Amino acid sequence: MSNKQLNETLEKVKCTIWCKTAEESQNHYTLWSQEYDDDLIILGSDGCQMATNMFLKHVKDKTSSKLLDFGGGTGISSFLIRNQLQFQGEIDIMDANIDMLYKASQKKIGFRNIIRHFVGKSGDLPVRDESYDVIVTTGAFIPKHIPPSAIQGVIKAIRPGGLLIMTRRLQGTGDYGEEFDQNIQQLCSEKKLELLDHIEYDHFSNQENSIKSGCFVYMRK
Repeated sequence: MSNKQLNETLEKVKCTIWCKTAEESQNHYTLWSQEYDDDLIILGSDGCQMATNMFLKHVKDKTSSKLLDFGGGTGISSFLIRNQLQFQGEIDIMDANIDMLYKASQKKIGFRNIIRHFVGKSGDLPVRDESYDVIVTTGAFIPKHIPPSAIQGVIKAIRPGGLLIMTRRLQGTGDYGEEFDQNIQQLCSEKKLELLDHIEYDHFSNQENSIKSGCFVYMRK
């Protein structure tokens, strides 16, 4: 891997996050979808593996649990959970970008449903409340992707006692990160979520100034 490759790939990341609108971000993902998986390897992106490790640790029923890969992109987390862990339950994937979802559909995962959906501020999803035992989301809660307030609605899709396994950046997201923290703290204080586990790691570990990130496991109360 050359410095040129790394820098070019980092520019693609910046285009999806620091653009002006969510629509512009989705246009960048459409162009990026063909190279996305390979580019994450170049960057040293470990978020999907971290989420998979937490899934292995905390999800007891790997035969009949229902999983939503939320903001799942090209389905990397779903692929790891299905194939590394031999997960036999049903998997749905949801993302705003049809080209990313098409790439996910080509993997050996066996999705039950592939759902294209743009998530608004309320976080309302086109599924019934308490539909899933686990929601996994890796890197979706960042600027110009999913509004920070949307977590309030997203968790309604998890059954009581079910799990939210989430990776997110711990630095570099400015006001967005602060607002997201406030929403999570509110959900915990209202006893709608309970933090069970977390681990910190370096996001994009192949770049010189890696970004501190975390993988969190919450139980839906």
